[in-house]
Amino acid sequence: MAHASPALLPSRHKDRDEEPLFGRRARALGKRLARSVVRARSSERRVVLIFGCQRSGTTMLQQTFLDRSWRVLILEEHDRRLIGPAPGPEETTWQEYSTVLGRIRRLPFEVVAAKPLVESASATALMDAAGAVKAIWMLRRYPEVAQSNVSRFGPDNPYRDLQPIRARDARDWRYKGVTEETWETVTALSNRRLTPFDAAALFWWTRHQLYFDQRLWQDDRIRILRYERTCNQPDEVIRSLSGHIGVALPPGSIASRVRAQPSPAETRELDPDVERLCGKLWDSFNGCPEL
Repeated sequence: MAHASPALLPSRHKDRDEEPLFGRRARALGKRLARSVVRARSSERRVVLIFGCQRSGTTMLQQTFLDRSWRVLILEEHDRRLIGPAPGPEETTWQEYSTVLGRIRRLPFEVVAAKPLVESASATALMDAAGAVKAIWMLRRYPEVAQSNVSRFGPDNPYRDLQPIRARDARDWRYKGVTEETWETVTALSNRRLTPFDAAALFWWTRHQLYFDQRLWQDDRIRILRYERTCNQPDEVIRSLSGHIGVALPPGSIASRVRAQPSPAETRELDPDVERLCGKLWDSFNGCPEL
């Protein structure tokens, strides 16, 4: 997840992405208690993984859609079963995949859903390790993602997101999976006087380039889900999502919680080359397998 300033951390962890953390944990506890009595058989258990770029509606997908079913357990990004004990406040990098997925498979739920966004460069490897798995690549338009990035984390955050790529920092999740071509593009463009919105859009491009670098359109286990469709056609998304993950989600408790999104308002003008780059990648998703 993108980094916020220290001053933002307390409120962000207390009430992350609009729904109080206490409420989500209480619901998870209730589910675990119920499943401790009626456990899903091992042969019925599967994993759902959510990939993509931060600020694209992945939390909405987890909390508003998947978490409404008592047959689905949501693992938060900071869950110790994913990232290990005593993680740093912003640590979301997974431990060794075989270890994490072994823990997940022991959970007595038909579906365990997690969003390893920082592992999106290894989507294929993670799905291979997961066994019975379905995956979703969340897709939202780059102007709105850039706006959300800056509004949520501040104008310096997009530059911090690009810096590990420029520096070839192999320890940082942002650089993981970056090709030489992507590095050259980011380096050339970030040498200009990019605005925070330009930088955030460029970071959007680096994250979604990973979908094509891994040729994920050829993988039957993963489907694209567009943010705008999720917000504006929730009934259709509930049906297609239910079919994809193999669990019927409850439409009555989901659709009423979804806020429709108006047509995109006029957005800030981006650097022409950044706009061209992002627009071309956005168009490349047309025809890829979707929910």
